[in-house]
Amino acid sequence: MNKKIMSIILASATLFSLAACNSIGLKPTAQPTSTTTTPSATVQPTVTETSEETEETTESEETTESEETTTEATSETTETKASETTTETTAKPTPKPIGKTTVTNAYKRTFKSKDSGKFTTKYPKVTIKGVSTSAINKEIANKFGPIAKKNDSVVKYSYYIGKKYVSIFVTVNLEAGKDGSDYYVYNVSRETGKKLTKKQMLNLLGMKESAFKSKVTNGITNWWRNNIKNYKTDKTANKQYKTATGTKSVNSALPFVNSKGKKCFLLRQMKAPTQSGNNDIYATI
Repeated sequence: MNKKIMSIILASATLFSLAACNSIGLKPTAQPTSTTTTPSATVQPTVTETSEETEETTESEETTESEETTTEATSETTETKASETTTETTAKPTPKPIGKTTVTNAYKRTFKSKDSGKFTTKYPKVTIKGVSTSAINKEIANKFGPIAKKNDSVVKYSYYIGKKYVSIFVTVNLEAGKDGSDYYVYNVSRETGKKLTKKQMLNLLGMKESAFKSKVTNGITNWWRNNIKNYKTDKTANKQYKTATGTKSVNSALPFVNSKGKKCFLLRQMKAPTQSGNNDIYATI
């Protein structure tokens, strides 16, 4: 009886032990391992995805800023080009056309000289359509009007009309029929109607001042060689020659264009020993 009871007790203890093992045993131990692995696998993708999103966002922001900068630069370039175009257009206005130009007699008369016969005396005026020439015409009239009205004085002129200028060459003989004349030059701008300076006229003729001076010196020497044979040996003539070819004299020479369109120079009031009065030099260059 006791043995039977002991067997039942042992069997019950075994069942109780198995039940306890099933409720506490290995499954709780295995589950933590599986749980640890699963969170690790879940966290890693989350971190990776967050990193990629951050990089993409950064690239997107950089691209946006770059595009904005490019747009601003393009805009500034366009504005600059537009400004440059406007400036160039403003700097090159359409030139005003030059008006019709004429040179005619401001005064003319014919008279008889007691000793030398019949002469005609005259001086010019310039007319340029669209601009005033009153100043230069007044200067010419004041200079030659009183001379032309004298019975022994002869005033004559010739001229050449260039693209942008008028060149007038005036000859005055104070003793009709005798040697010795004075010469005068007036270069007038067809654009302004005013008298041109020496520098302005040389620019229109396309000549440098140094080249002009060289031609003037050669022209003076040729004049003396052809007209004063003993200018090298005669003391008086040689002194006058040196004065004529000196710096002051050469610098006073004026450029002009004769009636045939040839470039010339005029050296005024140069005394020469062969003739009475002033013998101004003029020659082509």
